[in-house]
Amino acid sequence: EPRGCAFLTTPPTPRPPPLLPPPRTAPRRAPHWGASGRSVETQSTSSEEIVPSPPSPPPLPRIYKPCFVCQDKSSGYHYGVSACEGCKGFFRRSIQKNMVYTCHRDKNCIINKVTRNRCQYCRLQKCFEVGMSKESVRNDRNKKKKDVPKTECSESYIVTPEVEELIEKVRKAHQETFPALCQLGKYTTNNSSEQRVSLDIDLWDKFSELSTKCIIKTVEFAKQLPGFTTL
Repeated sequence: EPRGCAFLTTPPTPRPPPLLPPPRTAPRRAPHWGASGRSVETQSTSSEEIVPSPPSPPPLPRIYKPCFVCQDKSSGYHYGVSACEGCKGFFRRSIQKNMVYTCHRDKNCIINKVTRNRCQYCRLQKCFEVGMSKESVRNDRNKKKKDVPKTECSESYIVTPEVEELIEKVRKAHQETFPALCQLGKYTTNNSSEQRVSLDIDLWDKFSELSTKCIIKTVEFAKQLPGFTTL
């Protein structure tokens, strides 16, 4: 090779840039025709993009004011006011039974959760003072009567000939044993003490005789029952 000759070289071919993932686009909105004729866009999302919402916390318990009558813990509003179970039941019973109470003091007793059972008169008066309503008790009672369904007796029994025969034997035994046993004589009383004493003695004698007859007849009746003698 002669000196001084330069070799021509081909430049390297540039590499294509790396392929990048396509950018994430927003979900497409598909047109939806509403009842008015206008197009309404609805957003279509895939199941992978739905994120479940966290569970909602349980509701807080409802807190009522103390009982208006005795200041005890209230269980809710009863007959128009916030009241405890004790005062609610006391007021309902008093109205439904038309109770009449008496105060043994000056009709101004202190009513609280400690002393409420000491004077029923003052307790009922305080129920009225705080606003408990008689009409609410009556309406509640009528509502409960309407809610209770009337049960009709639709049971039917089939008596077999053997049972009918047994019933007839028991009926006949009772009829023969106790035809007309208890017939006491008629007694008249007056203001005389001697007459009352003699009457009492006669009655005790009659009762003693009657009880003896009842025992004898009961044994006779039992002996006539089918199967009793084999027990």
